Amino acid sequence: MSELVPTAVPAGSGAPLMPLTPANALERLRGISRQPAARKALPWFLGLSALGGLALTWALLSPSPQRVLYSELGDSERASVVTSLDKAGIAYEIDNQTGALSVAESEFHRARMLVASDGALASPDAPASLDSLPLGASRTLEGERLRAAREHELTLTIGEIEGVESVRVHLAEASKSVFVREDSPPTASVMVRMARGRQLADSQVAAIVNLVAGSVPGMSPDAVRVADQHGRLLSQKGGQDADHLELQGRMEDKLRTQLDQLLTPMLGAGNFTSEIQVELDQSEVTTARESYDKEGVLRSESQAASQSAGTGPAVGVPGVLANTPPPATTAQAGPPQGTPGAGAPLQNGESSATRTYELGREVAVANSKPGAVKRLSVAVAISQSAVKQNGKPADIEAIKALVSAATGANPQRGDQVQVMVRPFEPAADTALPFYEAPWFATLARSVVALLAVLLVLLLGVRPLLKTLRKNPPPAPEASAAEAAAPGEDGPAGDPTPAATDADLLGRQVSLAQRIVEEKPDDALLALRRMLAQPQEGAA
Repeated sequence: MSELVPTAVPAGSGAPLMPLTPANALERLRGISRQPAARKALPWFLGLSALGGLALTWALLSPSPQRVLYSELGDSERASVVTSLDKAGIAYEIDNQTGALSVAESEFHRARMLVASDGALASPDAPASLDSLPLGASRTLEGERLRAAREHELTLTIGEIEGVESVRVHLAEASKSVFVREDSPPTASVMVRMARGRQLADSQVAAIVNLVAGSVPGMSPDAVRVADQHGRLLSQKGGQDADHLELQGRMEDKLRTQLDQLLTPMLGAGNFTSEIQVELDQSEVTTARESYDKEGVLRSESQAASQSAGTGPAVGVPGVLANTPPPATTAQAGPPQGTPGAGAPLQNGESSATRTYELGREVAVANSKPGAVKRLSVAVAISQSAVKQNGKPADIEAIKALVSAATGANPQRGDQVQVMVRPFEPAADTALPFYEAPWFATLARSVVALLAVLLVLLLGVRPLLKTLRKNPPPAPEASAAEAAAPGEDGPAGDPTPAATDADLLGRQVSLAQRIVEEKPDDALLALRRMLAQPQEGAA
């Protein structure tokens, strides 16, 4: 008969007493699961393991997140990009509805760099083409190359604006002519492609227009046209009429703000409404006036006089020959009558005077720009509940005077100010259905996640716990040699059948394993006592 010989095992060691077999390993796991601490932590461990398994399964089975590489491309450009991606072995997807080309998020930057290096969407390098000009190139070819270089530089400059994905610039420059009538100014057109959800502001459009106009000699900002990828003209927002409407709107908003600041402390917010209509004079008139002073001022004066001496006047009968003898004379007493005496010779003289006057000249130019107020109409409606005593006429007139003073109404100009008191009816507030509320979607996602966790616990964790809580299976049967030995004493010292001895031995082995795991210091002493009991019973 075989006899179990106890072996010395160092205290505190957790070495197994029996060879490790699948049955012993399962028994150990069951022994650990019967411990109180293990039973408390087991559901949490299993639940976390189930959630981790679900997350791992979802990560393995779900597709990798995609990121849009190019949203809007032509068929030829998309084909070139797809060819580049196929060469590099990068997986891609094309949306059949929008035509957007997307790749995995981890391959996004690599795909962009690959497409840029391959030149699938790159514009031709215009400055490099200048170096390849042949010797003796014509002036026309040189001008075209210079124009292409200027377009390329403008494209790179405008592309630095935030939100712009791609730019195309076209410059139209006519050949120079010696005749002024045949010389046409240059023009330009700019095509910009904006990122999804982005658009150019008015200030950015004005910056592009001035940038292009300032880069080409002789080009005016009015000759530049800017359009986006949707075909909308951005450089002209409506012309002069739009400016007039914008000026009118700003003035009406300013007057409305003044009314709100005036009436809100008196009546309270929501107790009045106001509408203002401003009619502006949109005519632009330029007048010039030139006037002179009627009474001039003497500036300078000069006088000149001249005299010349001459012979006496001619005598005789006109038309008679000078050699005709005079008539016969008779002597008369006394002095002669009518005969000129011998006096001073006659003299001729002339005089002239010149005076210069300074006249006052006045030139006045008046330019009246559009924007003058031509007529003003103000209407104010006040809630009846906000006015005490149902609105006395004196109160209404006082409010009307305040409104007229705040808006600058002039009755002589034809301005109108109307103030009316009426009961206000509250606006009906139509509530949205509960399933369209923002909180409903969040609540639905939370409920679905909770249901998924409960299903995992009920269908996975609970059956596993039930399996572990079942009674342990019987210990393996004793060896053939021990079973064949008749009359062998059992572990407790009482003669029992071989099956009973095997059961007791299995329970003792299980108890010893638990003692070794829980109290390794006392495991050797307890084992010796357990092995000594059968020998004492046999004696």
